[in-house]
Amino acid sequence: MFVGTYGSEEDESIQLLEFNAYKETLEKRSGINGIENPSYLMVNQRKDLLYAVSEVEEGEVVAFSIDKDRLKFTEINRQTTKGNAPCYLTLDQKERQLFTVNYGGGSAVSHAIKRDGSLGELANFELYRGETQSHPHMITAVPGSNKYIVSDLGLNKLYLYEYIEEHEQLTLVKSIPMVGESGPRHMAIEPKSRKLYVVNEFNSTVSVYSYDQSIENFELIQEIKTIPDDYTGENYCADIHIAHRKGYLYASNRGHHSIAVYKILEDGKLSLVELVSTMGEWPRSFAIVPGEEYMLIANEHTHSIVVMKIWPDGTLSSVEAEYMIKSPVCLRIFDKDLKH
Repeated sequence: MFVGTYGSEEDESIQLLEFNAYKETLEKRSGINGIENPSYLMVNQRKDLLYAVSEVEEGEVVAFSIDKDRLKFTEINRQTTKGNAPCYLTLDQKERQLFTVNYGGGSAVSHAIKRDGSLGELANFELYRGETQSHPHMITAVPGSNKYIVSDLGLNKLYLYEYIEEHEQLTLVKSIPMVGESGPRHMAIEPKSRKLYVVNEFNSTVSVYSYDQSIENFELIQEIKTIPDDYTGENYCADIHIAHRKGYLYASNRGHHSIAVYKILEDGKLSLVELVSTMGEWPRSFAIVPGEEYMLIANEHTHSIVVMKIWPDGTLSSVEAEYMIKSPVCLRIFDKDLKH
C-alpha cells in the first residue's frame, strides 16, 4: 500500500507499507522524500510508475519510477499544474494522459505521458468560473467508456466530459447541478447497474444517480444521510468506495469520525446498515483490500492508519493492527506483487 501524506520535502512523505492479512499487521517497507504534500497518488497498470500531486500553492505533478525488486523509487520529472492545491489525479485507459484537478486553482489539466513514463508539458487546461469559487475535487472515468466526470465542490456541480483520443482533448458534454449546497467531493461508480454515487462534503449525504447507456443522461434517484439525524456537530464527508462483490458501499465522515455502511439494493439505491467509529479522527481516505475482507482507514488528525475487518454482511469491526504516520491522506492498495 502506498500512503500519501501532508509532509515536507525532508519527510518521507510517501511511504510503502505491507499489510499481512493472515497476521493482520501493517509494516513499513520503503519511503520517498523530496516531495511536499503528496496528497494523492496513482500507479500505472504495470506497477513500474508512480504519479503524485504536490498539493502546494504552485501545484505540481511528479513522476517516479518503481524498482519492484529493491522497492526503490527514483524521480523522473515533474511538471506544473498551472494552479494551486492539486488534490486528485487519474490515468486514461491507455495510460497516455494524466488528468489532474486543482482544488485551489479551480481547473482541470492534463499532461501527456511519454514512453519512459515522464510527464510532458501541460496539454489541456480547463478553468471553471461561477458566482462562487470553483473547487474541483475529483476526476474519474466512467468504466468501459471514454467519458469522465469532474466533481466541483465549490460550484456544486458535476461536469461530464468526453475524451477525444485522436486530439488528446477533454470535451465538455454537460454540467449536472447538485441539490442545494451539497458540495460534491468524491465519486464511486457501479457500471453494471449504471449507478453513480457521490459523497457530499457539506450536507453529509450520498447522492445516487442512474445514467443511461449513452452515459449522457443522469437522473437523481436518492439522497441519503451519512450521519445520524440527532447528530448536531460539524461534519464533512470525504471518501467513498464500493465493495462490488459483496454489494456494499462505504462513505467516511470527518467530524462524526465514522464510516457509513450501506447495502446496495437491487434498484441501486442505498439502505443504511450501520455507522462505525474509525478509531481515530478525520478519516480523509480509506481503501478496501482486494478480496473485500479488510478495510484500511487513514485518520488524518490522529496520524494513524487503522484496520477494519469486513464481514460477509458488510459490517465492520476493528482489529488491533494500527500504523502511526503523520497526516495520512491517501491510500493506494496493491497485492504483494504490486498488482491490483
